[in-house]
Parts: sequence; structure tokens; C-alpha cells
Amino acid sequence: MAADQAVLPARRWYSVSYYNFCLPNIMKTSWLSIGFLLVAVTLGQAQTPLQSFPLSAVTLTESPFQAAQQTDLQYILALSPDRLLAPYRREAGLAPRAPSYGNWENTGLDGHIGGHYLSALAYMYAATGNAEVGRRLTYMVDELALCQERNGNGYLGGTPGGKKCGNR
Repeated sequence: MAADQAVLPARRWYSVSYYNFCLPNIMKTSWLSIGFLLVAVTLGQAQTPLQSFPLSAVTLTESPFQAAQQTDLQYILALSPDRLLAPYRREAGLAPRAPSYGNWENTGLDGHIGGHYLSALAYMYAATGNAEVGRRLTYMVDELALCQERNGNGYLGGTPGGKKCGNR
């Protein structure tokens, strides 16, 4: 057995764990929760290696989990990709299409929330297949690639002066 494979103990048990990570949003009005579901099942006396599965293999039915997912979806869609991309565009020498959000996005950690947003889009798209989420994910990746290309040295970031720091 490969060293990186976890083995469940040899006993009869069922375990379902739900990990819910909440990130305060940049507008301080709600929370974005990203749920990860880990299901481990052992039957009989056999030892079974843990196996991962795609988020698309899980369908939430009417439940608090589905309500949380829908709340997350509404929040993700309420954010403006162009506002989150503004610091990256500015640092790449491109004109922003919209002003940056406030707080963390314009006080030295510019671009920070954009990374969380990209992850949230990827997880939500994998979990739901929502077309608008997929469109936004593609748009964000394409825009970030443009910024990286424009920087000319592989750097991608929104922090003011970050490109110079990376060259030191």
C-alpha cells in the first residue's frame, strides 16, 4: 500500500463530518461559507483506503446545507469581478474597469479577496455547475492571465509595489 493512502481502522462504523469555513466578506455584511464534505465509511472487518471524489458527485437536497450553499451562491454573484480585478489590472499597468472595493482591497492588501473569490467560484462551480459561476470563473482566470502576461515576468498580484518586491 502506498505511504500516502490513509487506512480506516478495521471495525464497523459510519462517520460523516462537515467542515464549514466562514470568511467575512469585504463589505462586512454577511459571511461566505465554503463547505467541504468528508464521508468515511468502513464496513465489516476489511480495511478500506480512503478515496477522494469530486464535488459534483454530491447533490445537496433540501437541508441547512443546501440553504447555506444557496446563501453562498447569492453572495458570490453579488460581488463584482471587475472590482476584485482592479488591483491586479492597476499593478499590471492596465486601466481598472471598476473601482476597487474598500478595506483590505485598497489599503495595502489589494487583491487579497480576489484570491478567495477565485477559490469560491471554483468550488461553487464544481459543486453546482451553475453557468453564471462558470462564466465568472473563466472571466477571472482570463483577466488574471492577461495581467500576468502584461507584467512580463510571471508575477501576478494586486499589492501596491508587489512586483518590485518580487524582484528583490
